[in-house]
Amino acid sequence: MVEHAEEDNELSSESIKAIAESVGVKDLNGDCTSYLAKQALLQARTILRDALKYKLMTHSVELTTDHMERANKRPVPIYVSTTQKPRKYCMATSRGREIYGAQDEEIDLDTVLSAPPPKVPQDVQVKVHWLTIEGSTPTIPDNPPMEDDKLVIDAPVVSIDSVETVNSVAPHEISREQQLYFKELTTKCISNDKQIRDEAVHSLSTDPGLAAVLPRLTVFIIEGIRVGLGDCKMYYIQYMLEMLDNLLQNKAIRLEKFLHDIIPSVISCMVCTQICGRPLEQDHWLVRGFAARILAGLVGSHNLGTNQIQSRVIKMLHHALEKPNSGLVSTFGVLAGLCDLGSLTISTIVLPEIRNIYRRVELKCATSQDPIDRHAKERIKELLVRKCAHVVQEHLPGYSVSMTTNRSLVTLDGRCSTKL
Repeated sequence: MVEHAEEDNELSSESIKAIAESVGVKDLNGDCTSYLAKQALLQARTILRDALKYKLMTHSVELTTDHMERANKRPVPIYVSTTQKPRKYCMATSRGREIYGAQDEEIDLDTVLSAPPPKVPQDVQVKVHWLTIEGSTPTIPDNPPMEDDKLVIDAPVVSIDSVETVNSVAPHEISREQQLYFKELTTKCISNDKQIRDEAVHSLSTDPGLAAVLPRLTVFIIEGIRVGLGDCKMYYIQYMLEMLDNLLQNKAIRLEKFLHDIIPSVISCMVCTQICGRPLEQDHWLVRGFAARILAGLVGSHNLGTNQIQSRVIKMLHHALEKPNSGLVSTFGVLAGLCDLGSLTISTIVLPEIRNIYRRVELKCATSQDPIDRHAKERIKELLVRKCAHVVQEHLPGYSVSMTTNRSLVTLDGRCSTKL
């Protein structure tokens, strides 16, 4: 069976004869066709093996024609134009040795001298002219003409008829319909009407045609979070997080290219000291927990062996958790992010730091009279008990996590009790 398999993988003599006849070579004997078949099979296997190596080196998923071309090792011409004339060589003798060199073509000097001289290139000139005057481009020959089929940035778009009334000069990369859709979508996502806002936000998780406006949507979300954190507008931050959560649920789009901007914004929502104007009255803890769940979703769906997003995020949060001068509100956000990253993170990062967290919380509450710190203490205690209970039962058999009626103790089977 092995012999039959090897014979099936070889080229037949009839195929070699057919190929030779197609290029004008006839009357090949059997030994010649057999030798050519073996050589052709050897070259094909060599090219395929080298192409697979190129695929592995470039971390490609599929074998493409580019890999085959690289493996074929075809000589690439150095210059743009090549000649089909064969190169001539001449022999010279020097001290009894034969030296071969390229034979240069003789050039007639009369032809060169009688030829017209080439044109003198123009000197570089710099001319100053106006690009824009009060937002409008002057129609002078030095400025490029405006194209009517492209839209421009910062255009006061109200309807299709008013799209032509623009003042900026930078061309937009998306069509007019797509920019109208983007403007309408973002306006509804921050609308005061809850029904309109819910419908617009829900469309982000189901619309498969968001790829064209996805870069602008991410910039809108990131800038919205920045403005919300700067002005302490918690409702605005919540709108942006809801948009990001629905984008994460959309299977037709991918957010890999924007993670370097999205993840820092989400972490800022978790650890920022103040995200609302009335922290004692407004439930900003819910928004921080929502941001932590979004961060866990981003890490879980985009973590790969090449980018190592999960390990980098855990390292960043762990570093923030070990800072002794961080506020209790920021500590709650860091713990919420670590706990939502999975049981392994809780058992390796959070549980070993519980005693240090307890000391820091007690010291902060003893030296501070701010009621927000006392409220943060209760929130941290409730978060740890809720998130760490099942992890302790899984990784520490025989131990149990319980909370007393006044929510003042977290006990591990009576042998290790930590007051929070």
